[in-house]
Amino acid sequence: MARFRTLLILAAALPILAGCYSDQQKQLSACKVAAPSNMHAGEPFNSIRACMDKAGYRFIGWDPGIVCDMHAVVTGVATGAFQTGALCFEPKDWLALKLYRLEVPIKKQPAG
Repeated sequence: MARFRTLLILAAALPILAGCYSDQQKQLSACKVAAPSNMHAGEPFNSIRACMDKAGYRFIGWDPGIVCDMHAVVTGVATGAFQTGALCFEPKDWLALKLYRLEVPIKKQPAG
């Protein structure tokens, strides 16, 4: 009976906890606003990456198999099918990462 109660509590809490990706998008938007607008020496990329790191997100944009809008992260301007570049980051926290993977599975790059 205790196991059933635990599962019921987890099932009820999952929708509350599973807002990870939308929080990630909001954080990235805030980091883009705070980033410098000049394109000198890799800015705003370095600023956005540092801001996301401080907020608890790891940059994975260069990892094999990751498909994300790098242009949006490098320039701070959203383009393409991936909209914001939020897929270039993942949560650092173990539990948040597991919940994030339920919400946003790893996408493979198209062959070609």
